[in-house]
Amino acid sequence: MSAIRAIRVICGYLLSVVVILGCLGCSNNAKLDAKVEPPKTITTKSGIDMVVIPAGYFEMGSKAGRADEKPVHKVWIDSFLMDKHEMTQAVWELIGKAEALPNPSHFKGADLPVEQVTWPQAARFCNARSRYEGLKPCYNEDTAECDFDADGYRLPTEAEWEYACRAGTESDYSFGGDARKLGDVAWFIDNAAKKTHPVGKKKANPWGLFDMHGNVAEWCNDVFDKDYYRSSPDKNPRGPADGKENVLRGGSWKSPADAARSAYRLGETPGFSDACLARDAIGFRCVRLAPASQAP
Repeated sequence: MSAIRAIRVICGYLLSVVVILGCLGCSNNAKLDAKVEPPKTITTKSGIDMVVIPAGYFEMGSKAGRADEKPVHKVWIDSFLMDKHEMTQAVWELIGKAEALPNPSHFKGADLPVEQVTWPQAARFCNARSRYEGLKPCYNEDTAECDFDADGYRLPTEAEWEYACRAGTESDYSFGGDARKLGDVAWFIDNAAKKTHPVGKKKANPWGLFDMHGNVAEWCNDVFDKDYYRSSPDKNPRGPADGKENVLRGGSWKSPADAARSAYRLGETPGFSDACLARDAIGFRCVRLAPASQAP
């Protein structure tokens, strides 16, 4: 074989290797860029859409946030169902009328989120909804204790709420880190015109949940403790045993962009005795155990 022919063979071989590696790179990029389908949605007996949140790990908290958002810690969350939208006044009135639960909202409207809801009222509604659908209520209405093994409705734990809000993201918001884009997904102080708005009118997060940022702040089941992250368990944490405040998440129509971040935490007295946030900026959504037939 001549020297020239040998060089051509070697060059041809090297070119083939480059092409193969390039194709492999394209294949890997295609996998990385492939659209991730959101979790499935089911419709409950009362006609409410719920998202089947998949089980998994996530990094809870914020390295650059406030002191009560630290330390960032890895948390495992079991699968659960979460309301696709904040609780509306139409649903509140449908389910609440059988149990004499009047609509407490300031801004009236069937498709507006119910607000001015105290934590005990939200827990009582969860029980009413459970009975309405033939499920076992989670809350003892005398002690406010939650039975997490019951198949009925309850308020999300703080960890469940943040996990669902982030929807697999690690940035300040479920859409990324640029607060200038918050108006695409949220009603907050810059665009809400000092009131709530119909649920589901902004973009959903990657898991198909609407208004996780803004509109109304949402009650969580947990008691609030600014230092809880330093000692919380790493699997399905449920908050401190006792305390004077409960957790609110998500920001509201009255909140600045910073308060709508995925990791932002706020403590509020459950009965509004000393409200730090406008009462008509506080609502909720429900969760419940994912039945074995629905778990991803």
